[in-house]
Amino acid sequence: MQDSSERRSVNRRLLLLLLGALLVRMASLPLNEFDRVALPALSGLIALVVAALHSPRVPVRTLHLITLLGSWTYLLAHLWFVLFRLPEPLQLAAVVGVGPWVPVLLAAHLWTLGGRDSRPLNMLGLGGTGALLLAFVLGPAGSVGSATTGAVTQILLASLLLLGGQRNAVVRTLGLMRRDLLGEGLPDGRDALTGLPDRWSVENALAREFRRRPEGLGVAVIELDHMTALATQRGQGFTERLMAHVARVTLGGLRDEDLLGRLNPDQLVVVLRAPDARAARAACERLRVRIASRPLEGVNPTVSIGLAFHSPHEHDSAAALLHAAQDTLRGGEEGWNRVLLATTGPGSHVGPPLLA
Repeated sequence: MQDSSERRSVNRRLLLLLLGALLVRMASLPLNEFDRVALPALSGLIALVVAALHSPRVPVRTLHLITLLGSWTYLLAHLWFVLFRLPEPLQLAAVVGVGPWVPVLLAAHLWTLGGRDSRPLNMLGLGGTGALLLAFVLGPAGSVGSATTGAVTQILLASLLLLGGQRNAVVRTLGLMRRDLLGEGLPDGRDALTGLPDRWSVENALAREFRRRPEGLGVAVIELDHMTALATQRGQGFTERLMAHVARVTLGGLRDEDLLGRLNPDQLVVVLRAPDARAARAACERLRVRIASRPLEGVNPTVSIGLAFHSPHEHDSAAALLHAAQDTLRGGEEGWNRVLLATTGPGSHVGPPLLA
C-alpha cells in the first residue's frame, strides 16, 4: 500500500527537528573549515527531503535512503577531516563531538528501513569507520595507544553492541507479537500452506481490535477467481501453489499494522484501518491490481474482494463486520476481478463497486 499521509507528516516533523538542530549548530558554535562547507550542504539536502515529503509520488523509503546516505557521507568525511587534517591536540575533542552520532545513525537504519534492508548501510557505516581508523593507525601520525585511536575504537564497539541489542529486541518483539496474535500453546494457530494466521486467530485478533477501537476498522475478504476451473485444468497442486503465491503477493502490499490471514481454502482476509470507506476501498483496489500483475506459471491470478467498513448503525460486533464482508462478496453480480463495498445504510453508500 502507498505511504500514508500520517507517516509522511511524522517524517517531516522529525526532519524539521534535525534541520533546526543543524541551523542552531551553525549559528551558535564556532565552525572549522570542514563544517563551514559540509553543514550547509547537509542542511540543504534535508530541506530538499522535507519538501519532497509533500509529494506522494516520491516513496518515503527513497527519501529515507537519501537522508541516511547524505548523513553517512557527512559523518565519514568529518571523521576523515578530524583524523587526517586536525592537529593532534584538537583530535580527541572533535572525535568526542562526532562519535555519538555514529550509533544514532546506525539505529536509524532499523527505524526507517527495517532489519533486512538496513544491513548494507550498517556495513557501509561500520566498514567506513573501521577503514578510517585502520588508515589512521597505520599512518605516520597515528598510534595504537593514542587517545584518538581509543575513542574511535570505543565508538565502533558501542555501535556493534547497539546493533546486537537492536536485533535481539526485534526478535523478541516479533515473538511477543506472534504469541499475542496466536495465543500461548496453540499448535494450529497458523495455516499450514501459507504460514498466515488461520481463521480462528484472525477472528480473535479482529475481536480485540474491535473492542479497542471499532472506528476506522475495515475487513476485506479476498477470494481467488475461477478456482474450480483452475483445479480442473491444472490440478489441485497448482491451485494450492497459486493460493500461497497470492498470499505472498498480498502480504507484500500491506502495511505493518494490517493483518492478513487465511479464512478458508479459497479466501484470504485482511483486517485494516483507514480514514474512511473510500480510502479502504482504494487500498483494496491497489491490492487487486497488484495481484493481477503477478503471474504464476503463466497464469495471471485475479481476485474478487468484499469490503466492509465499520458503521455504528450496521456493525455492533467484530463478527458482524466479517460477515458483512463475506455477504458482500457472495452477493456481487458484477462478475470477477472486482472490489465490492458493503452498503452501510441509507445515504451512506460511497459509490458503485470498482470493476476491473
